[in-house]
Amino acid sequence: MNKSIIGALVGAAVLAAGCGAVREVGQFAVEPTPGPTMGSPSPSMESPPATGTMSPSPGSTSMMKPGAGELKEAAKVAMAAVPGSKVVSVESKENGKIWEVEVVGSDGTEHQMDVESGKVVKGPMAKQEDEQEKAKMRTRISEAKLDYAQAADKIAAAVPEGRVTELKLDTENGKTVWKSDVMTPDGTKHEVMVDAATGELTKKNATS
Repeated sequence: MNKSIIGALVGAAVLAAGCGAVREVGQFAVEPTPGPTMGSPSPSMESPPATGTMSPSPGSTSMMKPGAGELKEAAKVAMAAVPGSKVVSVESKENGKIWEVEVVGSDGTEHQMDVESGKVVKGPMAKQEDEQEKAKMRTRISEAKLDYAQAADKIAAAVPEGRVTELKLDTENGKTVWKSDVMTPDGTKHEVMVDAATGELTKKNATS
């Protein structure tokens, strides 16, 4: 067999390989070159590797900031909605999305509202109370030497890493006090109470 015939046979084998088939030509066997498989995603189409972690959803406990900053901001917004008022109660609702705030005007009337993202979204609504109740609120406020912000800071310092979720001006054993709930990252609720006149921490315990 001369060289020209051998060359033709080899050329035919190469062409057959390009078509994806295995052909024998004389004494030569040519394997097909692997090509892309139909339906296989290209590298650019592949999904990113899973990290095994998920980002917390807005409003979840892990997204909430520790301390009393959020509570104090909500209180400021509420006081601005009722000029000349004093904060007597702030409570976190819907996993911190809403803050229910109560303020008392100079005449002793309580006003309730919901604060979300730095603005009032419901209220203010004035409570219908008699003069005796209004006088009681005025007295309670006058006896409190610590305002809501000072009380909140003292309470936050008493439970490191905790988030103050509720603060209320109340009466306990004849004394005006600030009562509060503080949640820690492990889900434990701490009840903390501060004497509103002296600033003394009078109670601190974990309830759950």
